[in-house]
Amino acid sequence: GLHVVAMVGTRHATDYGCEFCAEFIHDLAACCPDALIVSGLAYGIDIHSHREAQRNNLSTVAVLAHGLDRIYPYVHRHTAQEIQANGGLLTEFLTHTNPDRQNFVQRNRIVAGISDAIIVVESAAKGGSLITAGLAADYNRDCFAVPGRRNDTFSMGCNQLIRDNKAQILLNAE
Repeated sequence: GLHVVAMVGTRHATDYGCEFCAEFIHDLAACCPDALIVSGLAYGIDIHSHREAQRNNLSTVAVLAHGLDRIYPYVHRHTAQEIQANGGLLTEFLTHTNPDRQNFVQRNRIVAGISDAIIVVESAAKGGSLITAGLAADYNRDCFAVPGRRNDTFSMGCNQLIRDNKAQILLNAE
């Protein structure tokens, strides 16, 4: 059946996180060609996940933190248009709703709720991805985190999730 996989993470993705997205989605497409990748169209891990899904002919859905009359960030407009050919844009916000800070936290409920599994690729010790991971647990979804070096800023959140048994360690698509 359909596997709905959310991939979330820092806006300040490193090469490590971007390479993981590329490798994981490439391998996932080979073993689960019907997988659907969900993310939030933000800078960093989100946009990399959407673009890798497209590159590997997987459907992808972007959950937005604003109305459908705009795209934020604007530089991702072209990707948002391409997503609509094989996936879609999803929002609970009315037209003319601005991308205000609290909306990003609120939309994470939808990211977690529509997904079978949530993968945190890179996250600092605090960040929206950790909120999404917490929601995943509340909604009884599988939660995974990609481990990193112990002192890397954007692996600290992932390593915490694994340490606290809030996420299973994820090393590859298998």
